[in-house]
Amino acid sequence: MVIAVTALCIGLFIHAVFSIVKFYVERRIPRRQLKIAEEVMRGAQPSLGTAERAYPKEVLATLAEFKRCVEAGSTKQQAALWEFGHAIGESCLKKGYQEGVKTGAIPEGKIRIEVSLNELLQMSWLAHLGFQHMMPNFRGIEIHRFSGEDDAREAARSVAMLECALPKTERPFGDVKVQILTREKMISDWWVPKVQLKSA
Repeated sequence: MVIAVTALCIGLFIHAVFSIVKFYVERRIPRRQLKIAEEVMRGAQPSLGTAERAYPKEVLATLAEFKRCVEAGSTKQQAALWEFGHAIGESCLKKGYQEGVKTGAIPEGKIRIEVSLNELLQMSWLAHLGFQHMMPNFRGIEIHRFSGEDDAREAARSVAMLECALPKTERPFGDVKVQILTREKMISDWWVPKVQLKSA
């Protein structure tokens, strides 16, 4: 009988110890997570801080909800922590995107054009040739010619890119389409008949 009572007491004692340890761990882990969340907030401040407030309201709201769940011992602690992490990530992404757009924005009064290396080379030598012809003492000693129809069309496209980039109010010509079609006709008038004659 004494042995049974002793065994029962030992069992109850062990159960009590395990219960206390479990309670301590369950309370300690969320509090450690809360401390980590606060550390994350401090670490993210340089990225999330603004002149109006230290952190975006979405981040503050989700952190407050996580704190409430920890204090209340709610079973929704994990979900609240996920929401907090999501808010931090979204806010960092949004801030980074806005900064990127601001950094890559075209300054006022400037025009940005994306061209390939080949297009840039075409523009370069066309500009050089045009400059030569504008000089009063130019005698045409240095001669440049298109190597063929494809070369001429590539050059025409390069010139068209520059013309289309000009604001309509600043263009020295009426309609850019007329300019483009005029060059296309010049190319067709020179090369197409020759092809037709050869085939005939």
